[in-house]
Formats: sequence, structure tokens, C-alpha cells
Amino acid sequence: MNTEIDQLRTSCERDLGAPAGWPEPTAYPKSLALCIIDAIYVTGARHQTVEKVVERYRSHRAGQGGDADTDGAADLLASVHEVGGPEPWASTIGNRRPTSTAKNAPLRATALVQAAQALIELGIETAADLRAAAGDAERCGRARAAWCAVPGQRSGFTWGYLVFLAQSPEAGIDTAVAGYVVREVGAADPAALLRAVADRAGWDLSALHTAIWRFEWGRRRALPSSA
Repeated sequence: MNTEIDQLRTSCERDLGAPAGWPEPTAYPKSLALCIIDAIYVTGARHQTVEKVVERYRSHRAGQGGDADTDGAADLLASVHEVGGPEPWASTIGNRRPTSTAKNAPLRATALVQAAQALIELGIETAADLRAAAGDAERCGRARAAWCAVPGQRSGFTWGYLVFLAQSPEAGIDTAVAGYVVREVGAADPAALLRAVADRAGWDLSALHTAIWRFEWGRRRALPSSA
């Protein structure tokens, strides 16, 4: 175990840079709305960019007397409709980034609406609903398929991140992060090993998890078969 801890720590130091430069740890265990926003906007973006979108949504909801940190999918959809649809929502709360580099790719705000609608249709309206669905193989399969049908989410990479965002920071490990640990060390229990590395190095576990997830996303984008 000690050898695996040292090996994984070395890999993290090589790939992730200094902890001071890692993204702030992120989780929204009471807000499916923020989980959806973060998961849709995170790919290919600096973490500060996503944080700005999240904070604009929080500010918008506070101005309405709402609380973004307890919002469900229906609240997110309502916020889009209230400002006039995905286009104005993108301009005032989100940003104008498309879902991909393909010609005429829809805005991420459009994907966000489709994702929220798809989850609601499956009875997933809150972060608690998402956690429950993720724990049921059949429901999880349907939800994942619906999510992956949304523009820009085909690979399923953001589905795993969405589920992780709905957990408490200590609750689990994203499949992409687990894949990194297994690839680097071949651990039988990636979550336990990641915790051991964080403990020994004095690193925040959730920040380490987020840093690895972003590294894996960048690595995936660089692969010739990525899409």
C-alpha cells in the first residue's frame, strides 16, 4: 500500500502541478440546478469560467428571492424561461460557448435546457433524486442515456461528473478519476488509495479529485478518437 501511495503521489505531482493552482473543490449536494450548470459548462473551460457562470446564476436567483444552492431542475428551467429562452440566458447568466467546435453547434445554454428537461421526464428533479437514480442500475442506465443524447455530452464523461457533483465531497469517486488511479498504479480500491494519498500529502481530497478530473478531460480531448 505504501508503494502505491508513493507512486500515485508522484503521478499527481507530475500531472497536476502545485496544489495552489488546483480548482476549488466543488459539490452541490442540495442543488441539481448547479450540478447541471457545472457539468454542462465545465468541459474545455478554465475553472474560473465555470465559477463565474455559477455565481451569476446564484446572483440571479437571489435577486428573485430564490436560493440557487437548493434549486432543482425545474427551477433552472424556470430561470431560462423567465429571461426569454436559452439565447438571452446565455448572454445574461451563462456564456456564448457552443457545445462543440462543429459548425452550427448549439449553445451550452440550449444543451442545459435539454438536459434539465430529460432528467425531469425521468422523475429526476433534485440532487437527491439523482443520487437515488445513480444507485439503481436500471434507472441510472436510462438517465445516462438521456443525458448522453444531449448535444456535447455523447461520451458520457460529463454524466459521471454530474453524479459526483450531487454527492457530498467524501461520498465517492468519479469513474474518470478512478480510471486515472488504476492506469497509474493499478489499484484494486481507487477511492481508498486516493484518500490515502491526500492524507499523506496533506492535500484536500475534493480538490485533488477535481484536479484529476480536469486532467483526464484534457487528456481525453487530446486523443485522436476523442469527440
